[in-house]
Amino acid sequence: MNELGCRIRDDAFEPFYGRTAPALWGYVARACNDSALADDIVQETFLRYLNNARPELPERQRKAFVYKIASRLLIDNFRRKKALPLETPEALTAGDEWPSTDEALSPDLKRLFVSLKPRDRALLWLAYVEGYNHVEIAEICGLRAASVKVMLFRLRRSFAARLRACGYRQEERP
Repeated sequence: MNELGCRIRDDAFEPFYGRTAPALWGYVARACNDSALADDIVQETFLRYLNNARPELPERQRKAFVYKIASRLLIDNFRRKKALPLETPEALTAGDEWPSTDEALSPDLKRLFVSLKPRDRALLWLAYVEGYNHVEIAEICGLRAASVKVMLFRLRRSFAARLRACGYRQEERP
């Protein structure tokens, strides 16, 4: 342990932080729809990670552990506020709330994504942006893997219906 009581060396932590923090911030920002809160949660996440890090684990497991910490902090925040008010799609501004990693998303998709419940946003993000499987998502979010599978199925179907209602159509495949 170093002088701060951390179990991981600075030279091992910095590269891990550099690879993990931007995507984690994107996940948290989308789940809570508040960039200042996302900053706070990401900072607290890494503080807790440093105090409980197991550097001998493979990076994917350490990354999943970081997402689990952040997810728990989000849940705690949602519970504290009872019901986190979501901004209406019209109130969103293209800018700070969306990091540059998702420039491919159209404004319509951003509005639709933001209109989802925070848990639903988190599930979709973990599955389709971060690439976690159902078991990993279940562990991160404190759910059962079978529940995650069903929730993602329903979310995909609902999201597709909402896209069709906005005028999007499935692309023709050659």
